[in-house]
Amino acid sequence: MNFEFLKRVLSASVLFPLLVILVLKGNSLVINLTILICLFIAWFEWSKLFNFESLLFFWGLISLILVYSFFLKFNFFHLFVFTFFWAFLPFIFNFEAPFFYKNFFVFLLGIFYLFLGFFPFKIILFEYPRELTLFFFCVVFANDTGAYLSGKFLGKRPFIPKISPKKTWEGFWGGMVLALLVGWMLNNYFHFWDSRRVILVSFVLALFGVMGDLFESAIKRAVGKKDSGALIPGHGGLLDRIDGVLFASPVFLLLLEVFPHGTYS
Repeated sequence: MNFEFLKRVLSASVLFPLLVILVLKGNSLVINLTILICLFIAWFEWSKLFNFESLLFFWGLISLILVYSFFLKFNFFHLFVFTFFWAFLPFIFNFEAPFFYKNFFVFLLGIFYLFLGFFPFKIILFEYPRELTLFFFCVVFANDTGAYLSGKFLGKRPFIPKISPKKTWEGFWGGMVLALLVGWMLNNYFHFWDSRRVILVSFVLALFGVMGDLFESAIKRAVGKKDSGALIPGHGGLLDRIDGVLFASPVFLLLLEVFPHGTYS
């Protein structure tokens, strides 16, 4: 067992129980504060990846906090329009062609990436049973863990080497199998859906978790950086740890709203 793997295991052993306690027992103040702190860290890491100037960092942070604060008071389209035009303001009043060309689209991409990734939890945590949020995290992290272990010990065939040379097909399928198994076991305990639906939900969450991981890998490869940060020993930055979560959360919210509420108890 190498040192990096040990650090990864120890970090997960500390952070995951804290996440479970937060999800199941945290009140609205603690949860909202935790989300805002994570939002700050994630935006800081995104800004460091692209070397944003301080103006863009603080403007983006204010944008995300404002949108989060009013998320349940307006519909999604209004928030989308507000966020787009608000994010455009610093480029209007400080317009320089090279500055705009270099920063605008990755700035806007970061705003919407974090917006779509974090804000579904404001609905999922407060309008649905908390156990569903626990189910979500367990399935997404099971996929990540299964992919890591299968790839590490069994991986031979490259998955998408141009984006992430270390990812393998064995890791992909190992992650899928563990995610489906964990989803099925949790459903047997909590009785959310029938067997076919829980398999479908678990598969979709795992698939979008993989897409989130690949998206983050593509971003880091494009800017020539290995990790988004060094906050979590053995994992890298916060974005490195929750890339799958950010891609899967809006899809999970959609699945919860599409399936009739009577399909879980």
